[in-house]
Amino acid sequence: MKKLKDFVKCIKKEKDHFKTRRTPSQLAISIFDSIDYVPVDEWNKIVPQHKGLMRHPYLKSIENSSKEKEQSRYVLIYKDKKPVAAAIFHIVVITGEDYRCSDNKKHTLEKLTNSIKDKAKLRMLVCGHTHISGDHGFIYSSDITYKEAFHALADACYQIRRSEKLRGKINLQLIKDFYEDEFTTSGYLSVFKYRQFKVDPNMILKIRPEWKSFDDYLNAMNKKYRKKALTTIKKGAELKRKSLTAEEIQSNFDKIQMLYSNVADKAKVRINHFDVSYLYQLKLNLKEEFELVAYYLNEEMVAFNTFIYWGDKCEAHVIGNNYDLNNQYCIYPNILYDYVKGTIEKKKSMLILGRTAMEMKSNIGAEPAEMCCYVRHSGPLFNRALKPVFHYIKQTEWTQRSPFKEGDTVDCDN
Repeated sequence: MKKLKDFVKCIKKEKDHFKTRRTPSQLAISIFDSIDYVPVDEWNKIVPQHKGLMRHPYLKSIENSSKEKEQSRYVLIYKDKKPVAAAIFHIVVITGEDYRCSDNKKHTLEKLTNSIKDKAKLRMLVCGHTHISGDHGFIYSSDITYKEAFHALADACYQIRRSEKLRGKINLQLIKDFYEDEFTTSGYLSVFKYRQFKVDPNMILKIRPEWKSFDDYLNAMNKKYRKKALTTIKKGAELKRKSLTAEEIQSNFDKIQMLYSNVADKAKVRINHFDVSYLYQLKLNLKEEFELVAYYLNEEMVAFNTFIYWGDKCEAHVIGNNYDLNNQYCIYPNILYDYVKGTIEKKKSMLILGRTAMEMKSNIGAEPAEMCCYVRHSGPLFNRALKPVFHYIKQTEWTQRSPFKEGDTVDCDN
């Protein structure tokens, strides 16, 4: 009897969902294909100053440096002619050259990817940034419910997909990234046949109020990790650092591009397509809120890191590295410690390190912030097939480290 009741309940639920999917959102949706056409005052009513990666200067930087494989769309959602939500989309084309799975791996999904990568070509609609992790794709005000908001977002995806038919079919829709406190509300997207899947966490270091200097941070570590940090810094003592101007970024274009490519080419799948002109545009548009620091050895650039400062946060953005020298001079670990140092010096309260090299980032005190995304295939049959496919997509296994003295904890609630 219980199984029958559950079955009836499931049928009723699916019937309600079907009705919702067939009912257009009651909110008005405006779509723009350039940030220049988006009314600044209306956008800024929804996107506050501290959401810097959704504001015009950053979006302008992306648009000015976008390549043929990536186009941007911007959405404003209105209720009673008042803006109540905003969303950022990118249309990207992924071809076989963007797949980086190695042939010697035995994972089922990777073997499948290797077999089709020479022929594969996907047009993907991404809500959120392809250049950076985090909740920078969608925001809505308290004037609407989460159901109204995500219904309108799903409708916006549908409208963009329909409008793109003449340019080519959009195969996949990806909505990213949501932190754990939004798992329940964002889960309403499942009504519109979006499938939730977990991704690797964003690694975050909360800067404690008592850390007035980098030495304060080091002193908060236990003996083992403080010694490790000092050894790393000593190995990189010959590295000279210089913060580059926009003109210097431009004049070192080829070198920066090569160092960046060394890192980017290690990614299994690349969904962003940009060159160093993006970093040049960031410096032009964000000015002091963006910094590119080059690392020199014997007057030759061997690495770089980038900072984006927004609100009370510091975003560790793209890096470049010469891996032939990495171990000898501990270049990457020094980059991580420099991120901490820079964040403290700028008096920011949080350092966001992204979701790669998680164990190494936990060595400097970063904690994981769980995240999820949503995906939907444009074809109903293919969309059903996504469920078993995602069975094979596993989060990276890693060990969380605790570098601080016993009893010290870092709260990474976002």
